Amino acid sequence: MNTNPIRSDRRWTVTREYTGKAKPQFVIRFCGDWIDSRTTYPAAVTCAVVSKAVRDSALVFVEEPVTNNH
Repeated sequence: MNTNPIRSDRRWTVTREYTGKAKPQFVIRFCGDWIDSRTTYPAAVTCAVVSKAVRDSALVFVEEPVTNNH
């Protein structure tokens, strides 16, 4: 497990920690500040990458449910 999954920005870390849940979680941090946690390492890395993109003001696409308004 790489604790610094974003090579270009080592301020992002993913570490396995106890968070009060039954099993340890993978915790995402930026400069040591808690961002979020996930149950799997790949999900945590994805969260870190998306969070970095948002922080860097990247254009982020989100899916919205389709409504049937006539």
